[in-house]
This record gives sequence, C-alpha cells and structure tokens, in this order.
Amino acid sequence: MFFSFRSWSLWRVVGPLIAIVLLQASLSAGSLQVMSAVRAYVAGESFWSKGQKDAIHDLQIYVSTGAPDYLRKFDAAIAVPLADRVARLALETPGNNDAAARAAFAKAGNHDDDIGGLIWLFKYFRQMHHVAGAVTAWRNSDPLLDQLIEIRNEAANDVALHDPSAATIRHWVERISVVDAALSTLAVDFSDHLGQASRQVSSLLLLINVVIAACLAGIVLVHTRRMLLRRWLAETALAEEKERAQLTLASIGDAVIVTTPDDRVSYMNPAAQRLITAGQDATDRPVASLFSIAEQPVQGSFRTTEADGESQPRQRLLLRPDQSSVPVSVVETPITHVGDWAGRVMIIHDMTAERRLVEELAWAASHDALTGLANRRQFEFELHKSMSGSADLMLIDLDQFKIINDTCGHMAGDRLLKQVAKLLAGEVGGSGLVARLGGDEFGILLREAGASGHETASDVAERLRAVVEQSSFVYESSGFRISASIGLVRLDDCAGVQDALRLADVACFLAKDKGRNRVQEHRPSDTDMTVRVAEMNWVQRIRKGLDEERFCLYEQEIRPIGGVLKGQERRELLLRLRDESGALVSPGSFLPAAERYGLMPLIDRWVVRRAFEIIAERKHTLRKVAGYAINLSGATIGDGEFVDFVTELFAQYDVPPTMVCFEITETSAIANLDDAQTFIARLREIGCSFSLDDFGTGMSSIAYLKHLPVDFIKIDGSFVKEILHSKVDRAMVEMITKTAKIMQKQVVAEFVESLAILDELRLIGVDYVQGYAIGKPVPVLTLREEKIA
Repeated sequence: MFFSFRSWSLWRVVGPLIAIVLLQASLSAGSLQVMSAVRAYVAGESFWSKGQKDAIHDLQIYVSTGAPDYLRKFDAAIAVPLADRVARLALETPGNNDAAARAAFAKAGNHDDDIGGLIWLFKYFRQMHHVAGAVTAWRNSDPLLDQLIEIRNEAANDVALHDPSAATIRHWVERISVVDAALSTLAVDFSDHLGQASRQVSSLLLLINVVIAACLAGIVLVHTRRMLLRRWLAETALAEEKERAQLTLASIGDAVIVTTPDDRVSYMNPAAQRLITAGQDATDRPVASLFSIAEQPVQGSFRTTEADGESQPRQRLLLRPDQSSVPVSVVETPITHVGDWAGRVMIIHDMTAERRLVEELAWAASHDALTGLANRRQFEFELHKSMSGSADLMLIDLDQFKIINDTCGHMAGDRLLKQVAKLLAGEVGGSGLVARLGGDEFGILLREAGASGHETASDVAERLRAVVEQSSFVYESSGFRISASIGLVRLDDCAGVQDALRLADVACFLAKDKGRNRVQEHRPSDTDMTVRVAEMNWVQRIRKGLDEERFCLYEQEIRPIGGVLKGQERRELLLRLRDESGALVSPGSFLPAAERYGLMPLIDRWVVRRAFEIIAERKHTLRKVAGYAINLSGATIGDGEFVDFVTELFAQYDVPPTMVCFEITETSAIANLDDAQTFIARLREIGCSFSLDDFGTGMSSIAYLKHLPVDFIKIDGSFVKEILHSKVDRAMVEMITKTAKIMQKQVVAEFVESLAILDELRLIGVDYVQGYAIGKPVPVLTLREEKIA
C-alpha cells in the first residue's frame, strides 16, 4: 500500500533522516554566517585602516602646505574610522542600539549586506579571545584619532590666522608621525587578531562540522541498522506467520481456496484438494474447471447461515466434473489491493456429516427410540393435520404390563413393547400411523378403516385386540399371555387434538375398568363415558386448583357433651374448592375423581400442611382448642413416605402432636387393614391421635375395631340423624357407644341437626357431638383475617 504524507508510519521511518539533513543544513548555514561575518570584519578593517592612513597623509600635506583641499580630504578620510567608532560604541552601550550601529557602519563605507554580520559577530563573539584582542586594538585607536582631530583643529586655526612657523609645522609633523606609528601598530595588531580569530573560527567550525557530521553519520548508521533489524524481524515474523498459516490451513478440515483476480487458483489446502478430488496441479487452473457451486431449496426446516449473518433459505451443492456432488456451506471474502480487486478467499465446509446428523436428529425428534414408531410429538402433529378430515383415533394400553416388568425386569418389558409395536405396525400398514405415546401406551391414527375399505374402525380395533391376544410373549423360557384394552374415538366427535386424546384415554380407561382385553368406543350418548369424561375434567381442574392455590379449609366445632370433657373443644377441618368463578365446590363433586385417578395423596398433603400452618398460628392464642381432626384418604394410609412427611412438618412448625387427630374412614381402614395398623401405630408413637370415621356402616365393624388402635369412634351420621324416629338406629348408636366405652374409646356423633337429637345423645352417653345444631362449617381465618372480620 502507499503511505500518505499524514501517515505516522512514513514519518517514523523518514523523520530521523529529515531531522539529520535539516540539522546538517542548519550547521552549514551557521558556519557560512560566521565566515561571512568574519569576512565582513576583514573588509571593514581595510576601510578602517585605509581611512586612518589617508587621513594622516592628507593632514601631513595640509600642515606642510596649508592647502585647504587636503583639509577637506582629511575630514573625509577620518570620517570612516570615526563612524566605525560610533558603531562600536553603540553596540557596547546597553540596550538595543542596532539601528544606530547599522547607520554608522554604513557611513563607514561597509556594504549593506555585511552590516548584519558585523553587528551579529560583535554582539555574540566579542568575548572570544582573538575577537576580544581585535576589539581592544580598535578601542585603543580612539585617543589617537582624537589627537589627529586635535592637530587638525590647531593647524586649521593657525593657517587661518597666519602662516605657521617652520618650527610649528615641524612640531605638527612630528606629532602626526607619532600618531601614525601608533595607529599603524594598532592596525597591525587589529589585523593580526582578526586573522587569528578568522582562523580560530574556521578551525572551530570545521571541528564542529566534523564532530557533528560524525555524530550524524553514527545516528544514520544506528537508525539504518534499526530499520534493517526491524525489517529482518518483520520478514522473519512474516515467514513464521506464513508457515503457521500454511500449517493451520493444511490441518483444518475445511477447504480453503485462494484465487487470483482472473479467478484462477493460487492456493489450495489439502482439504480442498480432497474435497474437489484435485491434486497439486490444480494451482493456476480456473476455478470453473475444478468445481461449481449450485443452490437448491432446503428440505424441511434446515437452514444455513451465511457470513453476513442472514439466514438463507437455500442449501448449496459443490458439483465436481464427474457430476458427483457434496452438500456444502460456502463463505467468500474478497481480496483487495489499494481498492482494486485482487481475488477472493473461499472457505468451503463439507456439510455431509451435519446433514446426516440433522436427518438423524429429525428422525429422533419424531420417533420413539425403543420401538422405532412415531413418538407422541409426531403423533399429535399428524393428529392435528387430520382433525379436519374423517379419521379415527385408537389408544391401546397393554393389560398387566407392570406384572411382566416387575417379574422379569425392564429388559423383558422393552422386548415386549418392541414385539407389540412390530405387530401393530404390520397390521395397520399404510392405512394409518402407529405411535408409542409413552410407557405401554400406543396410539393409532386410522385414516382409512382398512386396506380393502370394507372394515370399519371398530372392526380394525377388534382385529388388533384379537391379534395381540393371540400372540404370546416368551422371555427366558417363561411364557406370558398378553392382551390390550383399546379406546376408540372418531375425530368428528372431538373439538381438537387434546379433546380427542382425552376422550380416547377415557374410553381406554373404561375398557380396563370393564374387565380389560376389550374395545371401548366413545359415543356421546354413553352414560358411563359421560361420567368418566366428567371425572377426567375434574382431574385437570383439581391439578389446576392445587397449582393456583384455590383449595381452602373450613372448620366445624366438635363439642364435648359431658361435664368431664368441659374445655376440651375440638374442630374438624373440612376441604373445599373454589372454582374458576370463585364459587365453592363441595368435596362430593371432586373427591371421587381424585380417588379414582390417584390424586388423593397430593390433596391430603396439601390439607395436612395447611392444617399445621393453622395450628402453629393458633397454639398460643387465648382461644384454646384441644385438637384438630384432619381427614386422610385410603390412598394415603398405604403411602409409606407419608409418616416421614408428617414428621418433617412437626419439626418445621413446632406443633404439639397431641393437637393433631387424623381421621380415617372405617371402609378405607378395613380395606387396608395391615397398612392401617402400621400407619396408625407409627403416628401414635409420635403423639398423634386417630378417629375412625363413618363407623357402623361396615358389616363387621365391631370385629375389626379391636384391631385398630384408634382414640375416637365417629358414628356414621345416617344412624344419628334418624335416632328420634328409628329404634334400630337408636339401638345401633347405643350399642356402638357402650362397646366404645368398654374399649376405652371416646365417641363422636355427627349430623346432630337439632337440640332434641342432642338431648337423646346425652342420655345415651356419647362424648362429643358435631352438626348444624352445634355449629355450621365456617372458613378457617388467619389471625389477621379474624381481626378484620
């Protein structure tokens, strides 16, 4: 590239050389000025000496002859040294008197061009030894000049009055001769000193020039050496960088091709040679003769990004002369020199591996890794596309798959899934899409009812069920009979993808519930399906209610009826749900669905945690409550981790265990008797109490009671509310109360809806009563809410 005059790099190189030249020129100019000033003094000395000699000669003739012409000549001649004296005196006087000195030197006959040098040399060099001697001789001539003027004036006066005597003339001549001899000596002295000064200055200037020239030569030598060293270092670094670049280009996997301005290859790394199947002879060949780059539309969602960062919706192919092609990405960078096109650098990346990886990732994103079937994501995508047409959806769930998994291990389960997947895919063929939706659940999108077009979707579902049932599964010499429950739904009856999957899932669940190994078709008029759909809706609403904190607790008083238990007031905590509009929903609406679909453990944990928060907040208030009854489901009784959960809550909230009474139903306790016994025993060890709810509804309630270490028995409300009108119900209440007393358990009667029932229960001897006659359920308020209320 060219350097402009403003380039710092240019001035850094040539600047020192220019400075040396300017310094040498300045020294030469200074030397010339000094020599010129010395020469001017030599010339001025000649004028000065000649003026003195002419004045003495003319004065001698005048005093001898009295001729007035010689007097005038004397005055003219003596004016030269007098003018020089005036100039010297002006320069010796402090202050800037250069103008007066210049005028005096000019009057003395010096050339105008020399006057500046005379002044400069006198001002700056008069302290120099020989210059000072010349100035001293010059200064010593002042009295002699005054004597000549004195003789001139005496002679002029005498000549004007009378003719002087010979003795007088002789006296004047003798005096003039003495002055002449003295001035001649001073003139010689002045000339000698001036000559010595000239020679000294010349020698000094020569020495200075030689020394400075030597210094400058040294500086030039050092600078030149530095420049050469920099150049060598730069060339060495450039060679090393070139070697590194060549090694790098030779080792990288991308093809790198550099071209000339006429698009011929000037460099090609080994990767480029391999990519275009060309050897070393490719250098200097036209690029077009080696390969060409073609573009084609991208399949699917694959995109390449060019160097400018913009996403290009096209992929490129490198076409070889043998018509073979390679998918590539190309980045081109132009090479310019002083703004002119000098070629280009092409970086070509072989995209074969990436394209293969993208295809594998695309397959993996849409297929199940175990069975090779479509996965849920792809299935839902295809299902969405089919919603506008006439198609059927099947959900197939293997029966007793968990038994095989638990008995033989997951490897056996995986092999079974592969076997069923192959079986289903072979049966469905091209008439639909088979997918594994997760676990042992398969989905089939049936676009055509059958290969022949004569089968209905129900026929296909039944055929698939039969094929699965007729197949056998053998693992390590153990044989298993397998079957499947199938839910079938027409997409015409569905509002969308999620609705279709939900209805098919409900149908499949109903097929299992009705005995498994059957096909259950969804029909909008089917009562069982309607109930199950409603329950499935409740599943989503319950989960959403938990996430949005829309569950809440109410409390109802359990009042002691006898004087012995006075001050032992208890409360039962009751669960409620607020729907999306804020209205309260009773537990009877959503608990059946929660129990059927395994949501009760989640609900129970929410209730227990909220109950502990309430008890912890109220334990130090003035309104004392002996205990709180917290309802638990049968599913929680069998949850081995629930006791640990409660233990952590006791530690977290510092709640006295005696204030916590867990309430379980008689039915759930009897159904899980062993679990219930273990569960109750572990929590009673902590200090909790237990209440057996809905007691009396079981066929063998009394028999089971002795196996359940509960503290309270809550008589089922169906007996209590009819106690005034039914002798049987009254007898049941009395019998349960007496039995409980014998077993040292306290009795709670619920559904106490009148004072008459309360009085009757007091006569029978129950310990606690609960019902609308005692107090209705009310929202559980925090202390802050109670103060506001």
